[in-house]
Amino acid sequence: MSEQKNDVFQKPAPAAPIRNPYIMNFLKVLVEKKGEQHQTEDLKKLLGDMYRLFEAMLGQNMVNALPEEVRKQYLAMAEDLPNLNYKKIGAVFDENVKHYERIMKDTMKQFAEIYFENRQFSLEHYPVELQSE
Repeated sequence: MSEQKNDVFQKPAPAAPIRNPYIMNFLKVLVEKKGEQHQTEDLKKLLGDMYRLFEAMLGQNMVNALPEEVRKQYLAMAEDLPNLNYKKIGAVFDENVKHYERIMKDTMKQFAEIYFENRQFSLEHYPVELQSE
């Protein structure tokens, strides 16, 4: 029996995605302002879908903010996923995007406008494609 306990402790749990609490709060406020009522699990799924979509839109807007030549280099670098890491990504964006806050704010406005224009939240209403989880 003690061997079973050791096996349980030695298996690492899958990592939960780290979510920006500022963005999560923004999304919760959107749902509240729209007046939607959701059960806890449905709300959790909705916010998760919204977060993934917001992240994709922000990423797309950040890439679009890069100077043309740097964007081409970054997109080529992104094709080689096994060798891409946060340090390399950070170097590209830290050096070449000086107005991150404005891009974040503009993305929030863009996301909110689309969200409020549509009766129901649907990934098809947004200008980015998401890969399934």
